[in-house]
Amino acid sequence: MTLSRLPDKSLPLILWALAAFVSETLAWWWVSQTPGIGFLPGPFWLGLSGLFCALAAFVLLRRQLSTAKRAARHARQLLVSSLDTLDVGLEIWDQRDRLILYNKKINSMRLGFHKPADIGQTFESLVRAKLKLHQVPAAIGCEDQWLAKRLATRGKHKEPQLKELAGNQWVNTREIRTPEGYLVASWIDVTELVRKGKMLEASNQRLARQSSMDELTGLANRRHFDQALTTEWQRAARSGTPLSLLMVDIDHFKQYNDNYGHVAGDECLRRVARVLDHCVRRAGEMAARYGGEEFVLLLPGADMTHACETAQKCLDLMEKEAVPHATSSTGPQVTFSIGVACLLPDASLEPAAMINAADTAMYRAKSAGRARYEVADQADWDIDKDTPRTRPAPLS
Repeated sequence: MTLSRLPDKSLPLILWALAAFVSETLAWWWVSQTPGIGFLPGPFWLGLSGLFCALAAFVLLRRQLSTAKRAARHARQLLVSSLDTLDVGLEIWDQRDRLILYNKKINSMRLGFHKPADIGQTFESLVRAKLKLHQVPAAIGCEDQWLAKRLATRGKHKEPQLKELAGNQWVNTREIRTPEGYLVASWIDVTELVRKGKMLEASNQRLARQSSMDELTGLANRRHFDQALTTEWQRAARSGTPLSLLMVDIDHFKQYNDNYGHVAGDECLRRVARVLDHCVRRAGEMAARYGGEEFVLLLPGADMTHACETAQKCLDLMEKEAVPHATSSTGPQVTFSIGVACLLPDASLEPAAMINAADTAMYRAKSAGRARYEVADQADWDIDKDTPRTRPAPLS
C-alpha cells in the first residue's frame, strides 16, 4: 500500500528561524565593531527584527505541532476504528511488554477481558490478576508453573496456539514480533469449531462402541470377541501364558420365549448378561454375546483352576438372580450350562479350536443335566468343528 506524499510545511519555519538567527548575529557583530558608542538605531532595529522572526518561527512551530498532534490523534483513532471492525481480537504490546492497544473484539470474545485501565500495564501483571480470578482453566492448581512456562514461550510460537478460556470457550492465538520489537497478538474465536469437533469425536466414539457392542445386552458383540480372542491368543503364544474360554448357553430359552414372550425374553438376556459381566473383573477379561442365547467369557492368563472358579461363580450368581422359568424341566428358574476350555496356545492350533472345544464341553454339560459346567477334555479338542453336536434330550 502506498500513501500519498504529504506537503512539506517545514520550509517557512526554517526560513523564519534562519532570518532570526541572521538578524541577531548581524546585530551582535555590528555592536561589537563599535565599542563605547551609545545607542545605535541600526543594531537595535536589526535585533528587533530578529526577535520578530524568532517569534514568528515559534508561533509557526506551535501551529505545526498542534496540527501534528491532531493528525496523530486522527490517525490513532482511524487505526482503532479500523481494528474494531475486524472479526479478530487484537492486542499490541510495546518493547517492555506493556499493553498499548486492543480492539473491541477481545471483549466480545470474553466479556471484560480488557478495560481502559489495562493500557500501560505489563503482560505479567495482567495475567497474574486473571490467574487470581481463576480465569485460565488450564492453570488452575499450577498457576506459578503455568505462568513461568507462558512467559518463557511468549512470542516464540510460529504456529497458532489453541487455548481454552473460562466458560468452555476456545480461541486460536498467535503472537508475532515486529522489527521494532513490538508484539502483536491475534485472537480468533474457534469455540463452535471445537464444540463441533468434540461432538464429532464423541459421535465417532459412540459409533465405535456400537460397532463393538451388542445393542441388547451391552456386552461386547461377536465381532469384538473374535478380534479379542485372536489378539489374546497371539499374546499368550508369545508369553507362554494360559488362556481360558467359557461358553455359556441359557437352558430351555425357547420355552422361556414361548411362555413369557419375546419382550420378557430380551429382559432375561439382559439379566444373564449382567450376571456374566459381574464375573469378569481381572484386566483383559471380557464377557460377550456370541449369538442368540449363547455367551462367551474370555479369560486371558487364567489357568484351569481360575476358569472353573469363574464358571462356578457364574452359576452361583445366576441362582441368586432367581429369574422365574415355569416351563423349564431343569428347575423353577432360569439356568445356563457352561463349557470350559483352557490351554497354552501355540502355532499348532487356531483360536477356533478353543471355541470348538468349549462348545463341545458345553453340550456335554447339557447332556449331563444342565445348570452345570463341564471341562473340555482331549476328545473335545480333537473333535472336528463341523461335527454335529449331540443335542440333549429334554430332562424329565
